Amino acid sequence: MRRLWSRVVVLSLTVLVFSTCPLTAALPVYVTFWFDTEDFILSEADDAAMRLAEMFAARGVQATFKIVGEKARVLEERGRDDVIAALAKNDIAYHSTDHSVHPTPSEYCRDLTWHEGVSEFTRREGPGLRTLRKVFGVNASCYGQPGGSWTPQSYAALRAFDIPLYLDETSHVNVNDRPFWYCGMLNILRLGDAVIRTGWTDEEVKQACEKFDRVHKKLLGEGGGIISIYYHPCEFVHREFWDGVNFARGANPPRSQWKRPPVKSPQEQEQAFGAFEAFLDHIVRHPDTRLVTAREIPSLYPDRVYSRPLTRRDVQMIAEAFGKELSYVDLGGKIASAAEGLLALAETVAKADSSSATDEISLEFACGPASATQRFVTEGTYSPTAIREASQELLDIVHQNTQMPSVVWVAGKPVRPEDFAVTLAHVVASGGLSGDVPLRRGELAAKKHVADDSARLWGWVIFPEGFRAPHMMEVAKLQAWTIKPAVLRRP
Repeated sequence: MRRLWSRVVVLSLTVLVFSTCPLTAALPVYVTFWFDTEDFILSEADDAAMRLAEMFAARGVQATFKIVGEKARVLEERGRDDVIAALAKNDIAYHSTDHSVHPTPSEYCRDLTWHEGVSEFTRREGPGLRTLRKVFGVNASCYGQPGGSWTPQSYAALRAFDIPLYLDETSHVNVNDRPFWYCGMLNILRLGDAVIRTGWTDEEVKQACEKFDRVHKKLLGEGGGIISIYYHPCEFVHREFWDGVNFARGANPPRSQWKRPPVKSPQEQEQAFGAFEAFLDHIVRHPDTRLVTAREIPSLYPDRVYSRPLTRRDVQMIAEAFGKELSYVDLGGKIASAAEGLLALAETVAKADSSSATDEISLEFACGPASATQRFVTEGTYSPTAIREASQELLDIVHQNTQMPSVVWVAGKPVRPEDFAVTLAHVVASGGLSGDVPLRRGELAAKKHVADDSARLWGWVIFPEGFRAPHMMEVAKLQAWTIKPAVLRRP
């Protein structure tokens, strides 16, 4: 079967093959190469992208090219059907509409509410995605933000775009430097030592190959994992990034004043391509290694919380875990986020002692709250009926809005979701509703996986001087209800 699969790859490097064939013979360490294909000013970057695409095709493997919408449009406008065809033999992904032209996603979402940000991201980034689909004939396999311009509101829009994976490298959200779920999307966003790049000298290639070997061995020891390797086609041919030349520190000149970045000499370009090719060959030939694209990655990390129902024992484990810390819970082979844990507890309490009670609970996804309530009670004792009715109302809201409410009303009193979660956990852990229930206090420990606003988050050269986004990062922390590690599927 493995020999037949390799033969198919060599004969037909199409997205269709990779998206429809099961990965039943997958090896324990995966490597994904991705290229932010963004420079729509320097025409030499077109040829660089084509050369890289052909480099992978010659080896019978694929890379992921995350393409800016304007880049796709310009390729078509320039008549570069050869570049488009070469890229189409690989995996096609999305990298925003205009990349560094202001305002970038973090800039226009900075002061918006959750819903306003989702709407604005959809309005601004939807056109570029439609261009990408038109030029390449496929939907994007993943998305990654331009530069450091990350925003939490993008996730709901991306889910509506039917994009299942967020693939990039940034420190805004991180779970143990490994793949994770956030806002219902799989994230390859911060992999620590499993992000590897090489420079252009022989010594740098040697060091990169040695690091790859070390990390590969480490991941084998962890039971498998994924290594992320990224570049930009333009960096093989330029001396300075195209956007830094034109849009640095908030500059936004009209198109007529855009400047070409300085270009490397032919000898320097050949050295860069040669160094990368040597690095690529080291990885392709490495034993116990499989190259995968963004389109294949989601099948490697299935979310088992949704593939099969939770059991009574699972819910009991969630209740006990919430009694110690309000965060994601490892149920053994599947992991529930704090939001999923709360919904499982609410379902258990709402249906207890009723004709609809069941030994199994099927969950539906919910985003975290859109905002944090500013007025809430911190104490009180509530009847079993009030707790049961509040649990059912929570479930009804999630079913209608696909989002957790910012406040849970219990007997007419506003209660924070955090407090309601640990209160339900105590109810379930102690055997159910047997009398009046005192309100308990809780804090969402999962917030620690979302960075606090700081200057280091916004160091991208394109941002205006002193750019900060405290409100946006608070919105991001509300979505920590959805965060949890991703578990690699075993072959």
